[in-house]
Amino acid sequence: MNDECRKIRSFSEGVGLSLKSTAMKRRQFFNTPFSDLDNKSAQHSKNERVLSTGLTSYSQPLTISDAHHLLRRITFAPTMAMSNNLVGKSAEEAVDLLFGDSVLPLDNKPNWIDEVTENPKGADIFTQNGIYSKWSSQFSNFQSWWIGRMLSEQFPSAEKLTMFWSSHFTSEFVFDESYIPPQQLFRQYLVFHNDKLGSFKKMVFDITLDGAMLVYLGGNLNVKGKPNENYARELLELFTTGIGQYTEGDVQEAARILTGWRVGMFNDEPEFNGYYASYFSPDRHDVGAKQFMGVTIPARDGDSNTEYLVKTQEIQKLVDIIFERRADAIANFMARKLYRYFVYSNPKISDNTIIQELATEFKNNNFEIKPTLKKLLSSEHFYDSENRGIQIKTPLEFIVGLGRQLGISLSDPTGQARTLEQSIMDPPNVAGWDGYRTWISTKTYPARRKYAADTINSLSNKNLIDFAKQFPDYMNAEKLTSAIELFLLPKEISSDRHKLYRDDLLLQKQPDYEWEAMVNAETPAARGIKALLLAIIKAPDFQLC
Repeated sequence: MNDECRKIRSFSEGVGLSLKSTAMKRRQFFNTPFSDLDNKSAQHSKNERVLSTGLTSYSQPLTISDAHHLLRRITFAPTMAMSNNLVGKSAEEAVDLLFGDSVLPLDNKPNWIDEVTENPKGADIFTQNGIYSKWSSQFSNFQSWWIGRMLSEQFPSAEKLTMFWSSHFTSEFVFDESYIPPQQLFRQYLVFHNDKLGSFKKMVFDITLDGAMLVYLGGNLNVKGKPNENYARELLELFTTGIGQYTEGDVQEAARILTGWRVGMFNDEPEFNGYYASYFSPDRHDVGAKQFMGVTIPARDGDSNTEYLVKTQEIQKLVDIIFERRADAIANFMARKLYRYFVYSNPKISDNTIIQELATEFKNNNFEIKPTLKKLLSSEHFYDSENRGIQIKTPLEFIVGLGRQLGISLSDPTGQARTLEQSIMDPPNVAGWDGYRTWISTKTYPARRKYAADTINSLSNKNLIDFAKQFPDYMNAEKLTSAIELFLLPKEISSDRHKLYRDDLLLQKQPDYEWEAMVNAETPAARGIKALLLAIIKAPDFQLC
C-alpha cells in the first residue's frame, strides 16, 4: 500500500472513529494535514522525489495495465474497449490516437445557447428573478451536457484536456452577486475545446478577449482614466508567468492596454459583432503610449483607434511581449501545472528535473501544447510504477469514472459533483480548486462512498453480468477477479486481499469450479459481482488513480 493509500485510509478509519468524538475533534482531525506514516513519507519533506526515469520515450508496447494508467490520466477513466484498443501500441501511437488529428465539431449542442434576454440588472424584481432562474436551469443543463460528453467520449479524447484549461483560465457562473450567462460560458468552453492542443500563445490571446472572461475579471468595466487591473494581474500571476515575474507598473500598463473591450450580452444593449461576442469601444480605450515590461507601445490617433488595429497592435503585442520577455517563467510555470495535473498533484513534492525538461520542451516547441504534452504522456517517467496510483481522484474523475467503468447512466452526476465540491465552471475563486488532498474531507469522503455504493446497489443482475462479460475469460473466477482489480484499482494488490475478493466475495465461498454454473444461473454470479464491487469501492485505493 503506497503513501496516498495509507493517508486516505486514515480518513476512512477517521470517519468511523469520529462518531465517538466531539464536533470540534472531528473538524480538527480532518483539518490536520496527513502526517508522515513511514520513513518514505518522511523523506518527502525534502520536497523532491528521486526517480530514475526521465522524458525518454517509453519503449515497451503498452500492456493492459499501461493502457489503464494512461486512460486514467488523459480521460476520466478507462473503459475496457479503449484499453484493449491501446494494448500493443507504442506510447506515442497511443497518445496520437487519444489526441486525434483535428478538432472534431460538436454535436447535440444545448438548444438555448443563442437565447438572449434583457439585462436583468435594469429589470423589475420579478423579471430579474425569472432571468436568474432561467440561467440557473440552463447552467445546470450545460454542466450535465458536458458531463455527458465526459461519460461517452472514446477516441479522440478531448474533455479532460478541456477541463484542465477551464480549471486554469477560470470563470465563475456566480460571483460577487453577479452571474455570467450560461450562453457566455458555453462559448468559453468552445475556446478551450478548440485550443486545447494548439498554441498556448493563441489560447492566451483568445481568452483575453473572451466574453465570459471580460465579464468575470472586469474587462467590461476597464475604461481609460479608470483602468480595471483585475485581468491584467491574473493574466500574469495565475495564467502565464506566476508570481514574482512582473512589477506593479507592468500590471498598471497592461490594464491600460486592455481598456475599451466589451461584450454584447443583452437585447437591450449594443452588440456589434453578434451577441456574446466581444467588441471594441474606441471612446473607452486609452490611446496614450504604454510602457510594458520595458517595451513601448506607441500612442495612437483617432484614425488608428480601431478594433482591428488595437487588437493586432496592442492586445497581440501585449501577449507577444509577455512570451518574449518571460519565456522561461511561462515555460516553467505551465510545465509545473501540466505535471501536477497529469502526473502528481502534491504541491510540496516536485520532480524538478523532469519539470525543467518539460519546460525546455515547451519553450523549444514555441509553446505548442500538443508536442509538449505528448512528450510527457509517452515518457518512461509517466509510466514509472512510482507514478501510478498517486493521484487522488477529483470529484469528476470519481463520478464520471464510475459511470464509464460500469458502463451505465448515472443518477444526477451534476448535483453530485456539486456535493463533492467541484461544480463545473463555478470554482470557489479565480485561483480555482486547491485540489490534491482537499478533495477528501469529512463531508466529501462519506458522500463519495455512499454515491458509489448507491450506484452499485442500483445495478440489475443484467448490468452486473454485462460488466463481467467485457473481460476476457470471464468464466474463470481467478482471471475475472484479477481483471476487475486491474481495471478498477490503480496498482496491484496483495495476494491475501485478492484471495478474499475472489473466494469470499465473487465466489461467495463456493469452490471455483462452480463459477461457470453461477454465471449461467445469473443471480448467484450477480450477487458475487456486486459484493466484489461494493468491497472495491470501499477500499482506500479506489480513491486513487
